[in-house]
Amino acid sequence: MVLNAATSDTGTTAERGPALVSGGSRGLGLVIARRLAGAGWDVVIAARDERALDAAAEDAAAEGLKLHPLRADVTSETSVAELFERLAGRGPLRLCVNNAGRNYNHQLVRIADSERSELRPHPVDAWERTIGLCLTGVFLVGRHAAAVMLAAGTPGVIVNISSTVRHGSYGQSAYAAAKAGVESLTRTWAVELGEHGIRVVAVAPGVLDGAALRERSAANPRHAAYMERLRRQVPLQRWCDEHDVADAVAFAADNPSLTGTVLEVDGGGLPKRVYD
Repeated sequence: MVLNAATSDTGTTAERGPALVSGGSRGLGLVIARRLAGAGWDVVIAARDERALDAAAEDAAAEGLKLHPLRADVTSETSVAELFERLAGRGPLRLCVNNAGRNYNHQLVRIADSERSELRPHPVDAWERTIGLCLTGVFLVGRHAAAVMLAAGTPGVIVNISSTVRHGSYGQSAYAAAKAGVESLTRTWAVELGEHGIRVVAVAPGVLDGAALRERSAANPRHAAYMERLRRQVPLQRWCDEHDVADAVAFAADNPSLTGTVLEVDGGGLPKRVYD
């Protein structure tokens, strides 16, 4: 049997070892972390909100799942370095899930009135905030993860969370560019790291049927109506379940032949734009 970073030659979970999930305090990241903990990984969740991290760990513990919270800001090189220093005591890192991210929607230039007398360009600070979190953060965490795996001389897996909008989507300049960059990093790192037994895979969700979507739709009927029109144009006519994405991450971590590829978990893909 082929050995890999996630399973032993007996098929048990004894050698899964330490795993890091960035953005693991809530939403998709927390679902992924809980899925991995249930599969036998020694999971550390990292995020900026210390209270949310502690609450996530406590809730998981009530259900018999162990998550270890560590505060970190993935946009800060110093903070990421400190995170990996604290991780070192857990043993060689075997799995890193680059999940931290957030979408700030902006058109490149928005026409604010029917006469086109007022044009509102995409704010530079919104661009930099999205790229910093969703692309530079992936780079910083992935770089440190690869370094510790190489230094330990052990195989490992890096799973990057991309998005189906990386193909282009209305009002998504920064987020689509960042997620396209995540795919490019995935393919590049897979080529660079493969000879050292380190695999790199991306998972690309579509729209997630999670708390953020439900809360925004409940607060804004116009947004809810738009999202319903969008859902009907998805081939499977359903949103992605966070657990489906978590299952894809766990599959990527366990499959010894997967590297340099993107697992699409998007119901068949999204249209570039939905018209009123």
